[in-house]
Amino acid sequence: MQKTPTPYRENLPPIDLVRQFEDDHIDIQPLLESRKVTLEVEGSLSKYAGEFGVKQKKHLLNRCLVGYAERHLKDLENLTLEQAIELLFTRHEIGEPVNNYYEDLSPSQYESIYNNEDVGPGEPFISRPYVRNNNPDEISGGERHNAISSWMYESIYNQTTSIEWKLFVFLHNLTPVQDFGRHKTRYAYLKLVYEGAFRNYRDYIYDLTLDPTMLEYLNLQASQKDTPDENYAREVQELFTVGKRPFADFTEEDVREAARLLVGWYFDWDQTMYTEGWEPVVGFNEYNHDNGDKQFSEFYNNTFIAGRNGPDGREELDEFLDMIFATEKCAIYLSRRLYQFFVYPVVSDYAEEQIIKPLAEVMRSSNYSLAETLKVLLSSEYFFAEEFYNSMICSPLDFTFKVMKGLSILEGDLVRWDENTYVSYFAEDRSQFDQKFITPETRSYFFFRHMGWLTNQLGMQIHNPPNVSGWSAFYQDPIYDLYWINSVTIKARKEFTESMTRWGMWLENGIHLRFNLESFITSFDNPYQLDSIISQLSDRFLGAEIPEEALLRIRKSVLGEELNENYWTQAVEDFLSRKDKNSYSTLYWRIEQFMFQLFELYEAHLN
Repeated sequence: MQKTPTPYRENLPPIDLVRQFEDDHIDIQPLLESRKVTLEVEGSLSKYAGEFGVKQKKHLLNRCLVGYAERHLKDLENLTLEQAIELLFTRHEIGEPVNNYYEDLSPSQYESIYNNEDVGPGEPFISRPYVRNNNPDEISGGERHNAISSWMYESIYNQTTSIEWKLFVFLHNLTPVQDFGRHKTRYAYLKLVYEGAFRNYRDYIYDLTLDPTMLEYLNLQASQKDTPDENYAREVQELFTVGKRPFADFTEEDVREAARLLVGWYFDWDQTMYTEGWEPVVGFNEYNHDNGDKQFSEFYNNTFIAGRNGPDGREELDEFLDMIFATEKCAIYLSRRLYQFFVYPVVSDYAEEQIIKPLAEVMRSSNYSLAETLKVLLSSEYFFAEEFYNSMICSPLDFTFKVMKGLSILEGDLVRWDENTYVSYFAEDRSQFDQKFITPETRSYFFFRHMGWLTNQLGMQIHNPPNVSGWSAFYQDPIYDLYWINSVTIKARKEFTESMTRWGMWLENGIHLRFNLESFITSFDNPYQLDSIISQLSDRFLGAEIPEEALLRIRKSVLGEELNENYWTQAVEDFLSRKDKNSYSTLYWRIEQFMFQLFELYEAHLN
């Protein structure tokens, strides 16, 4: 494979974003300029035949998982590339959330809200109906809504070595909706998107069109044949299938004709919310359907869709989608979006002609299977070009989960912050915590409920995209993923990593979960040697080798100006031999010092 040298990040000193923001008064222009440089990489979709070692496996996991953990790397330890791809494309059932929210309610609240529904602790609730005239706040959100969010983030945290949840994020960004807070419809959309990873994309779009949340989000629910709403008709073409100009030349008349064709679909609120079963009830109102003929432009090969009367009007949607997916531009657009998400956001002329267009042929020949198309891309020599390693900024989801998994905070210690600090592995302190924080089921509810809030602070919350186009970082030129980094989000990332390191994950009323110090320190090959730990941590958390200047700064923060190694060695020995609160505090403080600085480095934000 031939590679053309690129100026991107070459001959530049390591960038400490936080320090740069403080020194330059939030001047990120150098970073913006760096992103405008296109990576000119040559290669093909031929199968990669080079070394498949740790470096290559990390690159593959970075792009295929939502923040990978060491356990995922171990899963690939003795596998060939072909075997790794097979593992990554293993399908799993999505499952469904259960009532782990019961401890968030007083007994009286629980009885008043759920008395007639019989959803006991640990039982699934998706199929259970709401009781009429019940608490309106609960119908619009409440604990069930929180439980779904918590379950979803927990599922991502516990992801197997499978691409499913990464593809979920891809599809959710490509075909986004905003959450309206109803537990059945929210779960229906999540399940649809999750399972879409391994489905025919054309069939996925058919079901997405009739998804209740999408029907409401893009106004098909309210569209009338006399005044058809053009919102979904435009976005299904412009954003979900063939793309915008100049890549696709569908016309405004195509939008208007599609809007006429799509009128009549709706979901039944009463049947969905107040009857048993989780599947939303979607219907077709033949009396609200425009049964006139629809004529499309030359872009769609002048396709004519005959209007139909009565229930046969349903068939027009199938014809409309068949027309769209018959275009060459549809497969090219989708292949380009896959490339930007999984390889690199800026598309060079070479990549467009030699990678994306051939990939589009793979997509068409596989009947629009995203999974089969991705297998070819992720196995290619082009994907494993070294220029792409650590070339993108982590999304807030990737960054959050990388930190959480790397520190194993969920498996850590309960900490109470008030006048004193109580750590749960000291037996006498267990009485300081409510049972709901000790019980794994309810602890997870509080932990992952907060995850959504955290990712939102960093700029990306599932089910809350900024608009129908999704998050700008995945598609918007000229800076793409640098949209993740601004004066608000970089400070939020700094506050997040410092908070997770020092305080842990907030649960409720001064109660936190913090990484277990003993498990953390003994997980390293040589816990008594600081340099060994820093090396392993940089390998775990940084997308690139730690710069020498930063390494010296970190060592001084722990060892002092004289770099006295004994400061660290003695702290570890004291803690592992005594395990009392004084030795705990001493060692924890030293870990805080270098972890703070480690996460401030620009390299910590690379994927």
